Amino acid sequence: MKKRIFMALLIAGALVSFCSVGMAKEKVIKWKVQGFVPAGMLYHDNLLMLAKEVEKTTQGRLVFEVFPAGALVPPFEGLKAVSDGVYDANYGYSAQWVGKILSAPLFTAAPGGLNVIDMMAWQDQGGGYKLWQEMYDKHGYNVKVLMAGPIGMECFMWAKKPLRKLEDFKGIKMRMMPLMGDVLQKHGMSVVFMPAGEIMPNLQRNVIDAAEYSIPAFDKTLGIWEICKYVMLPGVHQPASGIELLINKKTWEALPDDLKVILEAVMGKFRLENHLWMEMKSLEAMEFFKEKGIEVVIVEPETVKTMNQWAWEYMDELGAKDEFFKKVWESQKAFGKRWWPFYDMFHLPH
Repeated sequence: MKKRIFMALLIAGALVSFCSVGMAKEKVIKWKVQGFVPAGMLYHDNLLMLAKEVEKTTQGRLVFEVFPAGALVPPFEGLKAVSDGVYDANYGYSAQWVGKILSAPLFTAAPGGLNVIDMMAWQDQGGGYKLWQEMYDKHGYNVKVLMAGPIGMECFMWAKKPLRKLEDFKGIKMRMMPLMGDVLQKHGMSVVFMPAGEIMPNLQRNVIDAAEYSIPAFDKTLGIWEICKYVMLPGVHQPASGIELLINKKTWEALPDDLKVILEAVMGKFRLENHLWMEMKSLEAMEFFKEKGIEVVIVEPETVKTMNQWAWEYMDELGAKDEFFKKVWESQKAFGKRWWPFYDMFHLPH
């Protein structure tokens, strides 16, 4: 009997030892990941949420070491930095790379184009995701793109006075996203493009008179409502936006196959959950703005129509100059022509 007990204990000890060795060999992979806004703002919180979900789902085998915008490299240098292997992944939006790739803003938003459901349908079912990766490959960047959370329609502009008509926008200096910023500039308006962290200081110093950045939930954390008491809608410039996770290709290829599958599944789950979370935060933000006396200004329909027309004409012009821009833009337009009648037909107006 004693001999049997001894043998059982010996076997159990061997199994514990074997499992411990196996667990010790299970390498924890750590990625340095930089975001695109300062710490404490909504989209940095999004990245922290994603990092937590990745670590939980991979049972600690893959860990994101998160850095806010500018901690590793300036925000607009993230694409090159990840491609060169300076760090492992960049959480941001493709329009940041407009100075390097003309078509990059189309994967964030097309003015007057696809809204958030349209954009997700185009990405998943209309070939958008393949074009997204093709863009980076075509321009020689060593990155793997994964789609992150989609973003709803943005606030069109925050300003110190109401802006309803085209004439109201003239004579003020505004921060605006490409491509719409280029459109407005072409039609005589004063436009600059800057990262999120520079908006508030420039408004406070009157370097700019008005600015847009994102959805109400983010704009609340930005604090722009403390300076600008008028918010203009609808978001002609960005009916929808898309966030991307850019991963260095060598980093991606070195990831075990099962973790690749898990990470892609996490990103898919996170897209919907993150979008719905942000929409609720935006609902709460709009209620907050009302309490603070912020006036919501609806831009006149004729002005919205004119800006949409300007934007589409401008994007057609860019397509005539750049083959890949045209490929993406024509893909979005073709998808919209099929999708919008169907979507309108099967959704009740409220």
